[in-house]
Amino acid sequence: MRPDVSSRGRPWAGITVQVHHWRSGGAVSSPELDHDMLAMRLTGHASLEQRRLGQVHRSIVFPGNLSLHPRQVESSWTWDRPGSIVIARVPPGLLDEAADATARLPRGTQRLRNCFGVRDGFAETLVFTLARELQLTAHPAQLLIAESLSCALSAHLVHRFNVGHPGASPTPGGLHPHALGRVLDYIHGTTEMVTLQALADLANVSRFHFARMFKRSMGETPMAYVEHVRLLRAREMIRSGDYPLALVATLVGFSDQSHLGRRFKRHFGCTPGELLRGGATPPADGLPQLPQAPHPAMSCFCN
Repeated sequence: MRPDVSSRGRPWAGITVQVHHWRSGGAVSSPELDHDMLAMRLTGHASLEQRRLGQVHRSIVFPGNLSLHPRQVESSWTWDRPGSIVIARVPPGLLDEAADATARLPRGTQRLRNCFGVRDGFAETLVFTLARELQLTAHPAQLLIAESLSCALSAHLVHRFNVGHPGASPTPGGLHPHALGRVLDYIHGTTEMVTLQALADLANVSRFHFARMFKRSMGETPMAYVEHVRLLRAREMIRSGDYPLALVATLVGFSDQSHLGRRFKRHFGCTPGELLRGGATPPADGLPQLPQAPHPAMSCFCN
């Protein structure tokens, strides 16, 4: 399907960025491609089904959901609701350049993994920023911004999602990217009580070191990040109009509706009820780590 907005009309170097605004549910198929494709939902939630390599994966997806479509693989998707997605098309040559420059890996060996429903805060931020830049009027700095973001995203994909050479360098003083990925996947995928010890165990470090290392990697404390994710998730569910407020509180992991209301008011400056009635518009965070579905049947897959 033809995108609503595309960087192909602009002299951007590197990754091709496209935004689709789906007006309803639908279906789309992709033939084998000569490049890798990363897709992320921008707005709205939907029930998404993916068929690839003889496997079927289903999930309720919210803004920030990421899927990685490796080249030379056929795929198809169906979804049941409107919303917007951004697609980043990454040419093999750019992955080779990133691998050579950052890890001295041989050219022509970069193969990205097949992923559905994974969480990756850094990739989400870069793709979100590319999409936002694409929807702005062209300006003199845009070419440099797009090229820099393309290089950063390519290097990150090589380090975290490379089939042949797994491994990456951690942020100095922070968590190793693989450990951080496990922690973020857990945070975004659970509505149970999250403890510092449980997160530290996932990262294979002591809880005394974990809080410091997580903040170094993500810019905020683990518990602040957990609350931030859950409030963003609650905001999206409330905006959809499909869930009673008491159910929203339960699904996103707050003890009750009153607890959600207090934290929501403090974070967004309005109550959940005001947002539900349409009498308030909470500010959009600059570059949020956006929420995944609070659903027991959620599918998360990467191989």
